[in-house]
Amino acid sequence: MYVRIGNLEILDSYMSSIEIGDTVSVEALVRNPLDWHHFYETLTSINPGNTTHFTVVTKSGERVVGIGNVAEIDKWSNKGQFGFKIKLKTNKRKSASMKRAQLPTSIGLEDKTLEHSLEIAAR
Repeated sequence: MYVRIGNLEILDSYMSSIEIGDTVSVEALVRNPLDWHHFYETLTSINPGNTTHFTVVTKSGERVVGIGNVAEIDKWSNKGQFGFKIKLKTNKRKSASMKRAQLPTSIGLEDKTLEHSLEIAAR
């Protein structure tokens, strides 16, 4: 899993939850104070109401790319563990599954062309 919101990149080892729908919600836990310092600097540059690009890659490998408005940013610390949650209201988004739904017709034509060319080569 992987998430990129603006300049902020969040790898699988930090993520605790991802929700994708009309809003994209990402929650991350950071255990290392040095890593938290890096995230905190990047999070302070993101303001609620700003429009930003985002990319989400799920466990199944689906890639969702879009543009959204930052709705909410929460930051917290609890006994040496740090975390944050970002919510985006999506304006536009595209996923690979939308493209896959359109591909079978073109793939079918390529398969027939390939089979035809193999038959010609076999003669």
